[in-house]
Amino acid sequence: MQSFKRKDVFLSAIGLIVFTGFFSLNLDIIQAFPASPSTPFETGMSYFGQGKYDEAIIEFEKSIELDPNHTDSYYYLGQSYLQKAIIEYNKKNMLKFYSFSRKSYEISEKVIPQYEKMIKDNPEDLNNYLRLGYIYEIRSMVPFINENDQALACYLKALELVEISPSSARNAGISAFLNLRIGYIYWGEKKYPQAIEYLEGAVERSPQNVEATYYLGCSYAKIGEEEKALTFFRKILEFAPQSNEAREAEKELKKINKN
Repeated sequence: MQSFKRKDVFLSAIGLIVFTGFFSLNLDIIQAFPASPSTPFETGMSYFGQGKYDEAIIEFEKSIELDPNHTDSYYYLGQSYLQKAIIEYNKKNMLKFYSFSRKSYEISEKVIPQYEKMIKDNPEDLNNYLRLGYIYEIRSMVPFINENDQALACYLKALELVEISPSSARNAGISAFLNLRIGYIYWGEKKYPQAIEYLEGAVERSPQNVEATYYLGCSYAKIGEEEKALTFFRKILEFAPQSNEAREAEKELKKINKN
């Protein structure tokens, strides 16, 4: 089971995932998921983008009533409940947090088979791998559930598709996201050399990515390469001194300097 500290860091990151920046699905990533022409779905997406998750839930449920097989509506319905769970987590309201998390998990049970079928029918569609990988990674935060292998398989395939497609600024953003997610999963599994490989890729494509830089420093520290770890921890203090990662980086710097 993963540590509570890792869950705290992860949930804080997840709170930023959808529209606020880079475990982050930023606007570049969301734009990889084109909206459906369904009016309730489009209305739900508008509310979702504004952080109005209760209103979004109503619209996504309407969309599902109109089309019980509308995969995107299920996906964002689950995401809305997840965001509500994160809000309650940050308020330390754990009963509501677990309630909304459970609801998100239940919805994911319905949507996973749909994405698996869509991937089978169209194995070159990047969007489906991104979404399914994200679902598996989120589900793996639940105690005693580990679907990281499934998440990795989806992310690695998505990264392969990105790298063989014509280069663009949006593809670079998606590539940075995928390298971060893959590296983060390997870090959580204590596979530090693999984590370094992909976190380096994330930093290369997004040099001021705080999360990637922090976990890259942590990974180097874990394999005893303290000078490289120091380099990345110091970088965070330079370009993101007010971030949570900067506070954690300062603690790591003190540990290394004591040795």
